[in-house]
Amino acid sequence: MKLRWEARGHHFYDRSTGIHVLLDEIPVEENSRDAGPELLSIALLNACDLDCRFCYAPKAPYRLEPDFVLDICRQFAALGTLEVAFGGGEPTLYPGLGDLCRRIWSETDLGISITTHGHHLSDRLIEELAGHISVIRVSIDAPEPLYSEIRGRPLSALQQRLSAISGRIPLGVNTVIDRTTLSRLDDLAPVVRKLGAIDWLLLPETSGGSFQLTATEWETLDRWIAKHWEEMPLLVAEEAVPHLNCPIAFSCENGGYAHIRADGALCRSSYTGAGLPLTGQPIIEVLARLAQ
Repeated sequence: MKLRWEARGHHFYDRSTGIHVLLDEIPVEENSRDAGPELLSIALLNACDLDCRFCYAPKAPYRLEPDFVLDICRQFAALGTLEVAFGGGEPTLYPGLGDLCRRIWSETDLGISITTHGHHLSDRLIEELAGHISVIRVSIDAPEPLYSEIRGRPLSALQQRLSAISGRIPLGVNTVIDRTTLSRLDDLAPVVRKLGAIDWLLLPETSGGSFQLTATEWETLDRWIAKHWEEMPLLVAEEAVPHLNCPIAFSCENGGYAHIRADGALCRSSYTGAGLPLTGQPIIEVLARLAQ
């Protein structure tokens, strides 16, 4: 179990089980706190073979080199980062994804999550990832027929692929919340339960770095979470927490998240366009500049 020293206390994390334990009774002096973010997300590439209407990923054909990713992960692990989250684009299109995860798992103490549409989770890739990542997060925004309208693939095909993961790799579900998917949460809930998801992450739609929900839609989402949060582990994007009043599951501390784009720039989040290059300077200095 890894220990991270934060402003809010001593934070323990077990990457194999995904368990977080926060001891907030023990104060941590500012000069003793870990400098790295709690969670680092990395867009391995921008390419994706789907064309979802609310995707905000850049379309420029960038892709990070495996040695660069491994070096970055080593450095952030040494700065107290607990988890690396791989996304894109579509990370299962990244050549050598299984080998990259195996090396990070064996050479660092980071937990690893992969966010994917799931349709390329072949038996071979599942075999390569099993035992070398903490969780696979699959994007399922609605039940049928809306799922197929959004993703251009049948939900039944995805469910068949996910059945091969059961008992081998923990599974989480991500859902983008917009006007249409918000109204189908009750219908999607049985699908999420049947998959045996360890949690359900609700991601209000963004465009240009801003949330797109109306005040009424935020209220509807708030009421839905308040009604269902005791039935299943619900999470929301960190930036969405201030818009909600309902109980919410464990989230990163303020400033506990950073993102690396597929062009190698470090950003405050995947929603923001501005970033700082990581090459040629210590990461801790780039993090300090980013925090200014």
